[in-house]
Amino acid sequence: MSMRLNDVSFAYDALPVCDRVSFLLPENGVTCLWGPSGCGKTTLLRLLAGLEKPTAGAVEGVERVSMVFQEDRLLPWLTALENVTVTGATEADARAVLTTLGLCEEEMVALPRHLSGGQQRRVALARALAAESDLLLLDEPFNGLDEDTWQNVVPLIAAYAETRPVVLVTHIRPQAESLGAWMVPLTDTPLSGVLTPEKI
Repeated sequence: MSMRLNDVSFAYDALPVCDRVSFLLPENGVTCLWGPSGCGKTTLLRLLAGLEKPTAGAVEGVERVSMVFQEDRLLPWLTALENVTVTGATEADARAVLTTLGLCEEEMVALPRHLSGGQQRRVALARALAAESDLLLLDEPFNGLDEDTWQNVVPLIAAYAETRPVVLVTHIRPQAESLGAWMVPLTDTPLSGVLTPEKI
């Protein structure tokens, strides 16, 4: 079954965010949700992740999901390496991703509080990329990273997206362009109707 939102409605208390929204994810590639703050981008990700339940309609075809939140959300009692393997990734795969993202052996065995903010962000990215999932959700994934660092992450996301869908939220257009993303412009609040990706 294709992954999709099918006539989904959702509200926070009395504030409607989605009104009968439909969105069909492509089988692979990167789709970028694009729009001003407060327009519902993060809510759409949370619906796809199953973290929010629609008040009407259905989220279909989504099973194994990995997600990078706006916050790192690392487990503070686990090392950087253990924060990646906790998802089920092998230690070899976890080390490979962390190495690609620029962490050395000493940093891999450190607890999050001993890492810089940028290093913690890279661990959060590694955790999502190394997990066995069918869908990758990225909510402002490059927060706290300089351009050289996030450019190093791009090939890993692109490789994932060769066989599975990725949904990206970012305010920085070059990040979406670097991934060859399809854009879904979001303007209306509440969101409504069919969301249609447009090629950059």
